Formats: sequence, structure tokens, C-alpha cells
Amino acid sequence: MRLLWDILTDRLSLWVRWCKDEILKGRSLWQIEWKQSLSVTWKYILKLRTLVSAYLVYSIGHNSTWSLWHDPWFQNCPLFARVGNRVIYNSGLPLVATLSEVIQDSRWNWLAHVWQLRDIAAACSDSQIGQRDAIGWRRVGGAFSFKLAWESTRLAVPLVPWGKTVWFSGAIPRHAFCLWLTFHKAHLTRDKLHRLGLVQSSLCPFGCGQQESIDHLFF
Repeated sequence: MRLLWDILTDRLSLWVRWCKDEILKGRSLWQIEWKQSLSVTWKYILKLRTLVSAYLVYSIGHNSTWSLWHDPWFQNCPLFARVGNRVIYNSGLPLVATLSEVIQDSRWNWLAHVWQLRDIAAACSDSQIGQRDAIGWRRVGGAFSFKLAWESTRLAVPLVPWGKTVWFSGAIPRHAFCLWLTFHKAHLTRDKLHRLGLVQSSLCPFGCGQQESIDHLFF
């Protein structure tokens, strides 16, 4: 995700410069098609585009260079995917058109003769046009971080009451994992193995006469 973000924000780095010169070649990142000849890194970047686009917030400048048809600037979805080739052909604008083609004097100036674009024009009427293009993560001007990316993409679940007992700074990973298995009752104790027919007896090997179970061992 970070590499994709670096390309979108034109980060000052040798790798980004190389990607723009050798792979993008003046095209938008969203126009690049998957090819077998691409490196493993670039194949993964292209695979992440749909996921990442859901968290991007575009700010549009009066001389915007965002791709009109391919960048997910409108409701996190490319216009190309919404309207298709026929509407683009009817508009008379090329596939490489930028948003500046529908902006005049810092105001939206959509093509009136293409009725399929009217709903989009109406939805854009309240969108502010600023001085320059910018892109944010989850909010206007929002910076990317690995923490925000993780929180955006992971499945959020309620915190369990024993969470801090298991995971805390200074915890020994092997001990924490063992305790995590305990709270999930996931240890392969002899009572489970006996039910599976893998052992002959489910009795505790310490000779106490009770079945070896999670509750017996830990509670």
C-alpha cells in the first residue's frame, strides 16, 4: 500500500521516478493493465488498487491533472467503470482527458449534450475546486500511515476482556501465544485427541486420575 501511495502522491524518490518513466510513461496509475511481464511488486500494486481507492479522498485544483475517466476521484470509483466506452466516445473527450477539461474559471463545466453525465454533474456541483490537486487518506489532506492502513483494512471486532493479559509490551511471544490458545480452548489436550481416536486414554499423564482438558490444566 505504501508503494502505491508514494506513486499517487508523487513522492520524491528514485523508485517513484523510475516507475513513472519506465512503467506509467505519462499514464495514470489507474490506466495500467495487468501484464505477465510486470514484476511481482507491480502485479501486487495493481491488485491493491481497488482496495486502496476506497480510502482515497481527492482534492481537485482548477488546473487538475487527475485522469477524468480513470482516477477514482468521484465517489471512489473511476468514471470509466460507471459510464463505459460509449459515453466517453459521445463526449468527444479522449481517454487521456484530465479533470481540467470539465473545469472552467474554477467552476465545473460539464458537457451538456451527454445526458449520462448529468447526474455526475449534479453531484459535483457542491464540490469545491481548490488551487491545486491533492490526495488524502480517508479525509481531505489525510496522510498515509501503516497504522491507518491496518485499521482501514482489518476486520474490526470488539476487544476481548483478556486481551491485555495476553498481549502487552514485554510479553514473551511464545508464552503469549500459548495463553492465546488457552483462552480459545485450542490446545490439543488428551480429551480432544481421545475423541479423535488418536490416543488410547484421555487421563492426565501426571497420575491425578482426571481427564486432561483445558480447564484441568489451566483453571
